[in-house]
Amino acid sequence: MNLPDLDEPFDVDSLSVKMWARVPEPVRQKVELHVAAHLPAEMLARVRGLYARGINISSDPEFFHFGAGMVVRNLCRERLSDDELVIYCPFGGDWDHCYLGSAYRHCCDVPKR
Repeated sequence: MNLPDLDEPFDVDSLSVKMWARVPEPVRQKVELHVAAHLPAEMLARVRGLYARGINISSDPEFFHFGAGMVVRNLCRERLSDDELVIYCPFGGDWDHCYLGSAYRHCCDVPKR
C-alpha cells in the first residue's frame, strides 16, 4: 500500500498525478482521449491557462471539484468506473482523487510517467 508522505506539505494535485500514473498507459489513453473529445473548449482553455501560469488546478474554484472538475470526473467515469479504477489505485482510488491527474495529462501535456 502506498501511503502519503506526511513529512511533505499536502498537495492534492501532485497526489492525484501520482495516483493516475499507477493506471496502465493503455487505460489512461482510453480515458484521456474520451475526455479530450468531449471536454468543452472553454474548460480546456481555463485549465491550460492555470497550468501555464503555474497555478494548481485545485486552487481554482471554477474548476476544482464541482465546476469543470465534475465534468472531467463524469467523462472519466464513462470509460473507467470507480470500481475499475480502484484495481489500479487501491488506497483512495476513485475519481474524486484521480481526476486532477487525468486533467493534467490530457489538458496540460504533463510528461507521461
